Amino acid sequence: MNSLPKACEVLIVGAGPVGMAMANLLARQGVSGIVVDRAAKIFEQPRAIALDNEALRILQWAGLDDSSFERIGIASVQFKSPLFGEVGRANAAGVIDCHPKLVTFFQPELEEALHNRLRQRGGFNLHRGISLSHSKQNQDGVEACLSDKEGNQHLIQCQYLIAADGANSSVRKSLGLDFKGGKKYDEDWLIVDVKDIRKSKINQPQDHIEFICDPKRAVPHMPAPGDRERWEFKLRNNEDPDKLMEDKNINKLLEPWFPHHDANIERKAVYRFQAKTAPRFSKGSTFLIG
Repeated sequence: MNSLPKACEVLIVGAGPVGMAMANLLARQGVSGIVVDRAAKIFEQPRAIALDNEALRILQWAGLDDSSFERIGIASVQFKSPLFGEVGRANAAGVIDCHPKLVTFFQPELEEALHNRLRQRGGFNLHRGISLSHSKQNQDGVEACLSDKEGNQHLIQCQYLIAADGANSSVRKSLGLDFKGGKKYDEDWLIVDVKDIRKSKINQPQDHIEFICDPKRAVPHMPAPGDRERWEFKLRNNEDPDKLMEDKNINKLLEPWFPHHDANIERKAVYRFQAKTAPRFSKGSTFLIG
């Protein structure tokens, strides 16, 4: 890791896909700066999974092409009822502005591609194991206090601070721009990613996105690159998330697809879906993205 500078044009907090795409876009325009992230390396398991043509167009501007990371084009999104069969279908085939309408991807591969492109381009240095402690506006922009993994603090004066630190952004909270509204949409979902699909005795590998519209439990299901598939199971009100994440219970949920209980579970996590938005996306010289 290069030593941290005392000043920079732009400080980006968060080296996920959004932060690294922003760094590439700014570097393309001749802007320089640094990116910091508290994680020591790229998280190696799947998280975000779908991109539309608009997102692919932005990634093209950031310097990525069709060969930069693997993606699966989705031809259709099907809505299926256990009582009535297929009740709806959205056509996702084709392209808009030379980009597929809908693809799935493997997030660690996308992040690595963005990191490689930024190294080739220059202009921004990435510093890992660094977190933002606090920041304050001043006449020259923003003074940021960063902490490294040893607990040492570093002061950096930047013209602009860009917060790409996710839904639980500490920067957004420190600016008093916390989320408003949407509480009635709060829902917990169990996300299950399975790899090595074709090594199992799965009933039918997936080639499209399906939404199983079962009033007992809604389930989105989709393919992903690298011989993977994802399921999202909506939790019922009386279910314990920790208990549901036990392998025996996940295998029971996956039984319609894996009757032999031979799914190779790569990742399992419970997420809370919330429909919320920040009241503003900037304050002074600090900006929120993502």
